[in-house]
Amino acid sequence: MVNMQKIAALAGVSIATVSRALNKSGPVKEATRARILQLAGEYQYTPNPIARSLSTQKTDTIGLILPEMADEFFMDIIRGIDEEAYRANRFLLVSSFHTQRDIAATLLEFMSSGRVDGVILMAPEGKNGLVETLRRSRRPLVLLNPPGNAQEFVYFKINNFQGAYAIVEHLFGHGYHRIGMITGPNGNIDADERLNGCLEAGRQHDLPIAPSFIMPGDFSARSGYYAFMRLMSQMEKPEAVFAANDMMAMGAYQAARSLNLRIPQDIALAGFDDIFLSQLLTPRLTTVHVPIVELGSKAVRYLLQMINGEVDPSAPYHEELTAGLVIGGSCGCESVAAAVPL
Repeated sequence: MVNMQKIAALAGVSIATVSRALNKSGPVKEATRARILQLAGEYQYTPNPIARSLSTQKTDTIGLILPEMADEFFMDIIRGIDEEAYRANRFLLVSSFHTQRDIAATLLEFMSSGRVDGVILMAPEGKNGLVETLRRSRRPLVLLNPPGNAQEFVYFKINNFQGAYAIVEHLFGHGYHRIGMITGPNGNIDADERLNGCLEAGRQHDLPIAPSFIMPGDFSARSGYYAFMRLMSQMEKPEAVFAANDMMAMGAYQAARSLNLRIPQDIALAGFDDIFLSQLLTPRLTTVHVPIVELGSKAVRYLLQMINGEVDPSAPYHEELTAGLVIGGSCGCESVAAAVPL
């Protein structure tokens, strides 16, 4: 059985040098590193992860905490983060918080368990003393799409306001004057910003969104179905409906079919997120492309810089990613099915 001592003897170096070369944890001459890696490959030597963890005081694992993972959007986030972690030879440990598990308790468990070197957290609602919990963090931490009171932390976010403004402006450009919106849950920063972008587009075009045309949803397809039904049951009906995410737009498609309404001839529809399922709708959904993979990749790379001491983990850092329109046939356009930069 080949161990680190054997590799060191064959390479004519110390065990410490072999460890630094394999773990990339210290300076080693390039020629020496190449020789060690060559020998490790020839003898199919793989460092023991437990021993490596003890020697480096690192687990090579990052934690990811998400809201209740109920739709494809969160699966895409996990996939993007896991791919970037894999490229960096790191493992990913995923957890979620929901009605049965408090976000603060979940976060503290991750932070104190010693099972992860750092954590990526998506908590767009910021409830239950989240900021106070974050301040007690003992591990490097990166937030995704955080609430507005998280300015003192490191975060990456999508420009939800800009995306919603652009897609409603696009609907106005078609000549629709009566635009309805299906919102996300109250207190959710993504939902709030998308609502604000929609309302601002109406103000800028002197076509304010009527309060009766704003229906609450919770980002689920079921809520989109019932919100659309309520919109279309009113005496005055919208000409176009913007759903604050694609899952609710899918529910609206189902409701339109139930009412024998043609899309876009009788009612135009638009969504937000550009999840894979939205591509399967007929006509193709016009939506806002969210760069989910890029968002996750940036979060992982910055978190690893924090873990490795390349940046100050206590210093705030903020980055906002822009969205783009994906033009389908649901708004009345010829389907382009590619992101249009804003």
